[in-house]
Amino acid sequence: MMMPAFNSAVLKARLSKLGDKQQLAFGALCCERLIPNYLMFQQDAGWGDNVPVRKALDCVWAYLHDQTPSSQEIKNATASCESAAPNSEDFASLYVTSAQDACFAVCSLLDYLFKNDVDRVVQVATYATDSVDLYVQEIEGMEPNDPQLEQKILAHRLMQRELTQQEADLKAIELAPSLSQEFLAQRKASWNNNGKSNLDLP
Repeated sequence: MMMPAFNSAVLKARLSKLGDKQQLAFGALCCERLIPNYLMFQQDAGWGDNVPVRKALDCVWAYLHDQTPSSQEIKNATASCESAAPNSEDFASLYVTSAQDACFAVCSLLDYLFKNDVDRVVQVATYATDSVDLYVQEIEGMEPNDPQLEQKILAHRLMQRELTQQEADLKAIELAPSLSQEFLAQRKASWNNNGKSNLDLP
């Protein structure tokens, strides 16, 4: 059965019924699938630094594991992650937008640590699907004026896999009695893609 198209309003409604850490965990799991996209951009463009992006996401995981980072640590991580984001006008790399999405998604979660705004988590999931959307159009040579464009993107295996994983993660979080370290580790491991990103990049 094909997954329906991403719907931010539906996702927000479901996330809004969950606690802060549950919302954050869903966003962190989405971000894990985006980090390798930044690595591929870095290799392809010969520019960038994945370390601050990884460290920024690790701040979120630390919070989820009850090792709350200080406000200053969160601000520093945000600044470093933003600095690592490439300017799309400066690079011809196929992966530049995906790298931006990875940085901005992680920064959205760091912002959530200050504001507890569910829209920040919805934005993370949006970045994840947007990355796939653009990448699929590029690698498949899709015509932007094709009246079937959106349906073709939705039916693509990469988009279906991302949507399926988002649904699986959200459902598991909704049903879990608690966010134990074992549970979070299990959800991380549920992405059966041998460490590759949501774009199938190593």
